[in-house]
Amino acid sequence: MNSLKLRPEQCSAFGQLVLQYLQNNPQTNMSQLAKQVRITRAGLGWICLKRSGPDEETAKRIAQVIGADLREVARLVHENKIENLSNLNRLNYTTHLNGKSLTRSIPIEDAIASLNSVYHAFQQAIRSVPLAEKPSDFQLYKQSFEIIKAQFLKGKKISKSTPVS
Repeated sequence: MNSLKLRPEQCSAFGQLVLQYLQNNPQTNMSQLAKQVRITRAGLGWICLKRSGPDEETAKRIAQVIGADLREVARLVHENKIENLSNLNRLNYTTHLNGKSLTRSIPIEDAIASLNSVYHAFQQAIRSVPLAEKPSDFQLYKQSFEIIKAQFLKGKKISKSTPVS
């Protein structure tokens, strides 16, 4: 068991990746990993939870320390954001047809597939952009998430206290 008593079922897929690293490297504990990443132990525990996630800089540092692929980390972090929308019943598509407003729930699998499709479309669109000028995978996933979120939340008012992004 890790030092923060996090259970895998409490953690996002990203958090489970961190827990797996700690399990595979028993010489490293949560406090040591947090110190290597330059955040607090509590901060590392928090971003491992399903309702949270790291920002890009923290994700880069964690990926580097645990030897994870940053694109995979970016995908996991943003898929977790889609899962959080689903848990809040916020994966809905609203359209107007024949003067009526229709709202349909979007299955989480479709929303995640859409996130990854938009990401891959961005990747395709920037193929010829020089490497030094390309946005990071994390930035592309973030943009993809924002596009998906905007489509699913169109016309809905979200309170500022709602942790969506």
